Amino acid sequence: MPLSVLALIASTVLLGFLAGPVLDGLRRPAIGPGTAIACWVAALTGTFIASAAVVVVALISPPGPGHGLLERLRDCLPHHGYLVVIMAAVATLVLVAACVSRLASGLPRLRRAVRRRRRHREMLRLVAREHRRHTDVLVLDHPVPVAYSLPARRRPIVVSTGAQEALTDAELGAVLAHERAHLRHRHHALLLMLDLVHALLPWLPTVRRAKARLPILLEMAADDAAASAYGRRTLVNALCRLSAAPRATGALGAAGESGLVERVLRLEGPGLVRPPRRSARLAACAFAAAAVAAPLLVGAVAIAELSTTC
Repeated sequence: MPLSVLALIASTVLLGFLAGPVLDGLRRPAIGPGTAIACWVAALTGTFIASAAVVVVALISPPGPGHGLLERLRDCLPHHGYLVVIMAAVATLVLVAACVSRLASGLPRLRRAVRRRRRHREMLRLVAREHRRHTDVLVLDHPVPVAYSLPARRRPIVVSTGAQEALTDAELGAVLAHERAHLRHRHHALLLMLDLVHALLPWLPTVRRAKARLPILLEMAADDAAASAYGRRTLVNALCRLSAAPRATGALGAAGESGLVERVLRLEGPGLVRPPRRSARLAACAFAAAAVAAPLLVGAVAIAELSTTC
């Protein structure tokens, strides 16, 4: 077996099985949530690249039917016994069937999520009205205090009349700053990517842990943006007032999340005062770059080697 294939398998194990527990252990990291999000996204991207490369390598490894491509099939297969060829063909069919099954279950789920968002936006256009002062806000007549954002070109933030009555002007400003941070940093797209990767590779520990941890980190990143503009105490008061609000499907909201207690404790603690260590930031950046570049390079080398050998 070529060393490149062994390196590809090693990168898959490291990223898919070990990176997630290590990142999940950084509950109170010396780095900010933005850098932690970059590490998680890099780990997910590298895991997906490595897993896809392993599938391709399994298909083109001799005597797999993809090995040597079609024009080399006649010259390559005679070097292997019929039993080995049959076993490789059966294994390949099982592998292809598993991949198709995961895609068949993951892609429709992604389409359903996009459709739910679209229907939600269409409903809001019918029942909500435009805010007079904020050009990116829709006002929903409802007594429950709720505020959330949906990816849209026009007025992506929704605030209920109950929220306007329950929040002071400063608290409402902090909530709007929180939602604008979600939209500015494309957090909705990151959640869609997370859902797709989880649908395709739900058995990998890194993917499972990212599904539970990454949404909370996205909320913390938006909290930092709001706290820097309106203060931590103002934001904490707003989160507590909105804590009982239900979460809209496919939306990101300032409150109503399972990690609300952890976020409030973080805002009330000294974590935002001390700047992250430079060495920790550099280590995180190095990990993020290596997590994507290593499986991409090793996978390309392994595929190139196997496609030209018999």
